[in-house]
Amino acid sequence: MALDIPEPEETELNMTPMIDIVFQLIIFFLLSLKFKTIDRRIESMLPKDRGLAPTPTFPEDFLKVKIKAFRRDMKDKNKAYTLLKIDNDANVYKLPQAWKGRLKETPDRIAQYDKIMRSMKTVVQRKMREHGGNPEEVKGEIVAPAPKGGAVPHGDIIQVLNIFLELGMIDVVFEGAATPLTSRERSARAKAGK
Repeated sequence: MALDIPEPEETELNMTPMIDIVFQLIIFFLLSLKFKTIDRRIESMLPKDRGLAPTPTFPEDFLKVKIKAFRRDMKDKNKAYTLLKIDNDANVYKLPQAWKGRLKETPDRIAQYDKIMRSMKTVVQRKMREHGGNPEEVKGEIVAPAPKGGAVPHGDIIQVLNIFLELGMIDVVFEGAATPLTSRERSARAKAGK
């Protein structure tokens, strides 16, 4: 006589409790883990006569030479000129009126322009000597403040930059103003909704 054995139902292993336990173990080990600290001491050349009291340090003083550039009489192009001033120096350097650039000017006007730049270079050089003469300790700054500074020609700013570079100053900062918009540019922006 043959017995009829029923086929067992397919059962699935429930993985949820096992995953929960694994995550709890991971969290436990992360929270209880301690990294080994360095057991040896690092030799350093610290002063032996002082404790842990902080010692105030002050940055070294450095000389800052600031040259300000302004544009005057901008409405009349035949009378427009650039004014340059070094720090709080009493001298104001007035570049030639209606300067068109080296390629379009007469030799006399170029000589006049170069003479002004040489005298400015002499003043900057004197300020450097007062501070020890090391150009690495001198910071140059060219400022063309708004609104009059925005119209200073590019060539005048480059000549001022050349003064700093010729004296070996490599830390030069420029602070400029945007060129003022013409009435045509303003109306075009207003129409565009900007």
